[in-house]
Amino acid sequence: LDSGNYEMPVNSDAKVQATREMYINRILDCQLSDGGWSLFGGTLAAKSGDGISDPDITGMALQALCKYKDDKRVEKAIDEALSCMSLRQNENGGFLSWNTENSESCVQMLVALCELGISLNDSRFVKNGKTLLDNLLTYYQKGNGFKHTYDGKGSNLMATEQAFYGLVSAKRGTEGKSSLYRMNDAISIPDAVKDTTIGLPEKNVDVRKMELIFPGKTFPDISAHEYQPAIEALSARGIINGKTEDSFEPKSTMTRAEFATIIARGLGLSQKSNGVFNDVTTSDWFYDYVNIAYSYGIIKGISENEFNPNGTITREEAAVMVARAAKLCGMDTQMDTAAARDILSQFLDYVKASAWAQTSLAFCYDKNILDDNVMKIEPKQAVTRGEIAMMLCNMLTYAKLL
Repeated sequence: LDSGNYEMPVNSDAKVQATREMYINRILDCQLSDGGWSLFGGTLAAKSGDGISDPDITGMALQALCKYKDDKRVEKAIDEALSCMSLRQNENGGFLSWNTENSESCVQMLVALCELGISLNDSRFVKNGKTLLDNLLTYYQKGNGFKHTYDGKGSNLMATEQAFYGLVSAKRGTEGKSSLYRMNDAISIPDAVKDTTIGLPEKNVDVRKMELIFPGKTFPDISAHEYQPAIEALSARGIINGKTEDSFEPKSTMTRAEFATIIARGLGLSQKSNGVFNDVTTSDWFYDYVNIAYSYGIIKGISENEFNPNGTITREEAAVMVARAAKLCGMDTQMDTAAARDILSQFLDYVKASAWAQTSLAFCYDKNILDDNVMKIEPKQAVTRGEIAMMLCNMLTYAKLL
């Protein structure tokens, strides 16, 4: 349901209609005392032995819950499951399921970590220097897919299928792209066989893809953070910096000047223009970036001659600037008022969004640039550095610039 933000199907014969909250509650109700899940644990079908966590099912449960980790109950359940699975991981970096070490169990936990934004090099899931990915590759038979178990005869179709999407998940994570179940850069199969550029805005000729210049760049304070892949992807390309060399401060806020800077860098823009704001002077480190962003229509001032560079940027301001940048990248950002209202009405506080920002907010939620698995937009709230990194990373990924 969540992989494409699908509507909940309606069963006209049912007295009670299913909701996402019901599913979440059911998953949480089935969590075992050791912190994980098993196939029948917590159900009427449970038998002796079903009270011990299984890595396959625990990995799947974590994948389903990851979008709801802002809920304190879900956050607690996830933390308990990760602790349980860290203890269950064996010395080879893999897992046993039904008393047998196998590749699929490794895959499900690997995908779960990627969905949660946890690095595969997280110390909790590295045993004797072996990561989940290292373990998975030990099942590979060159040119013939993956085995289910080490003593299995030849490759196994199910094991190969799961290993394939596990590798895709790991690859997207290391490249700073959105995860397997949030793959907002994917297109439908019908769209894949036709020209998807017809009728779309053309990409500005000055927009260019930023290449890796600091491969492996990271910060200690983003380890296991949900926005770690995005922050690392942008940092590796010199698009965003830390507050210091060793600290990113993902929960800190960002100024309007800082945001203009990373937008200009993210699009590879270098064309300069004369200064237009009295409060942005040639001695300011952000002078060129603010004027570049202004010259391309990405930013505007708070008045004709003032930009307020040190003002803290809000979520709705960030959405507007990202939408303008997306248009420069050739993305279709047009949306009528009714369509925007339909998208935003799922949020409890959508009426608090400024009229000038609603279309941009709707665009950002529609393209998964902003995470729509929240109850509120909080449009006037200061947006964090981590969230900004994710917004820009998602937009650049969608525009095929990452």
